[in-house]
Amino acid sequence: MRVFFLVLLSLAPLPGLPWIPPGSELRLVSPDLRTVYASYVVSEDRRLVARAKGVSVPIARDILLFIQTGGKPYIYSGLSAPRGDVWLNVEGGQISLNELLTRTYRLSLPDGKVLPEER
Repeated sequence: MRVFFLVLLSLAPLPGLPWIPPGSELRLVSPDLRTVYASYVVSEDRRLVARAKGVSVPIARDILLFIQTGGKPYIYSGLSAPRGDVWLNVEGGQISLNELLTRTYRLSLPDGKVLPEER
């Protein structure tokens, strides 16, 4: 049942954010806001373009996702996950940020992931 719930959630957009338009900025940061792990801008052709070289994050580290679409910022919490992914906490469940961005928002990710993997 949990797998079905995760798949169902991953098909819906994030609460309050039905669309991520070109020019929007996405940042993955530490909860204390001191470390920016990754920063992207959405290009006209729906690609996430890195604004700077990303910082690797150990697995199961708390992370905040900021999405700025031109108006107010949208903020979501999550945990770093294997393969450069983030598990976002949404409506009582967790969803893959990589899957959400590619399947729901139709964005192309650099190297297929939002975070550099820790080596």
